[in-house]
Amino acid sequence: MIISILLGVLIFGYAIFTIYRFVKRSKMGKCAGCELSKHCPGACSTSSQLNVKNPIN
Repeated sequence: MIISILLGVLIFGYAIFTIYRFVKRSKMGKCAGCELSKHCPGACSTSSQLNVKNPIN
């Protein structure tokens, strides 16, 4: 019983932490919220992103 309660608390705690982190990063903007923002070689623009062809076309 205690193990299941602890497991539930851990799962819900991690879920709340993940949602909080997502909302926090989404408020920062595109470049500030990027994981590579400290190591990004160029400016944050659509021209610096990889061009991936659409497989549907």
